[in-house]
Order: sequence, then structure tokens, then C-alpha cells
Amino acid sequence: MKKIVAILSVLTLFSGCIGNDYSSVEIVENSPYPEFIYLNKDMIKMVVNKTSEKPVSDYFFIIFDGAYIDKNNYSKLAVRTPLWRFGSIFVNDDIKAKNGLIFLNSDFVGTPDLKYNMPLNYNDIIVYNKNYGIFIEIGHEYTSAEIIAENLSRNKYFMEHTNDIAGKNIINRTIIEKDDILIGTYVLESGIPIGDINNSLFKMDITSTS
Repeated sequence: MKKIVAILSVLTLFSGCIGNDYSSVEIVENSPYPEFIYLNKDMIKMVVNKTSEKPVSDYFFIIFDGAYIDKNNYSKLAVRTPLWRFGSIFVNDDIKAKNGLIFLNSDFVGTPDLKYNMPLNYNDIIVYNKNYGIFIEIGHEYTSAEIIAENLSRNKYFMEHTNDIAGKNIINRTIIEKDDILIGTYVLESGIPIGDINNSLFKMDITSTS
């Protein structure tokens, strides 16, 4: 933990180098984990401030682009930052720096299957696995979400009839069939319990043929 704090402190000194905003397509393509949860810098701020004893300055978060969490092991984390090369100062068995990422307790695992990777509007939170992709944007009044899944009758039934996503009631929905893919666009109640992200939070009764 001390080394992680040291890394972040060093990076903050160079935070005049502003991070980038990546599209949902770029985020999925560049994931170091086949199945992952991605949080952009705004969501990282929400998580840190929710779990920290004291509020953290907005200035601190300038250095981040986002963070990937390995969906199969929540202790594995990859932080995307334009200052990733400075992470090499602290490299050991638990910390690695490569390809724009600082890995904590992990390394590159593999690339995702891109069949659910489409140009979408939302990238505050992305949940991506072998069965579906969920793309979420947190708004002040509403939360918006898009679900991409294989065009199977079971998946369509779930997407048309589920009452909530991540515990938030669905206000409105549109389901589009596009070749072998289903695209569900949802308007939800405001907010996502971001500090409690885990596999059960985004568990969907959605499957795939692969």
C-alpha cells in the first residue's frame, strides 16, 4: 500500500500532463483483461471519495484516464495514465508499468472478445464479459445504460422484462435487433452504488453461444 501511495504522489507532481478521454470502443480494445469492469476518472473520484476518510482534491484525479478491474479477480487492477512510465520507478512483483498502464497485483492477461464492442455513447462505467457488454453514464437526474448481447430469445426476453439494472429501476427502454446482436438502451433511476461494485451487482441473466 505504501508503494501505491508513493506512485500516486509522484504522478501527482507531474499532473500538468492532462489525461485523455477515450471512446467506449478504445476502452474495450485496450483492456488488458478479457473480462473487466472499467471506471473512468470521474468514477474513480467517486469511489475514492466514498471509501476515503477525507475528501481528496480534484487536482489529484487529473493524472488518471481510468482504471480496469479484472472481473475474475477484484484484487487485480490496471490504471491508465499518460504518466505510466513513472510507474517503472516502483516496479516489483506487485507493480508493473507497460503500454500506458500501471498494473497493481496483476499483469496483462489477454484481450477481450470484441463482438460486443460497438461505438456507444456511454463510458463512465463499462462491464464487459463473455456474455455481454454494459455501458453506463451517470447523470444528475438519470442514469443511462446500453446493453449489448447476442440475439438469442432468452437474452431478448431478459432485456425486455428485467425491472432494474444494478439495482436501479428502469424508467424507459428500447431494444433493437441488429443482425446477431441485441442493443438495449435504458434510462434508469439516478445513481449507481459505485462503491459496492462486484460480480453480483451487474449479474445479468444473459448468455452466449460461445
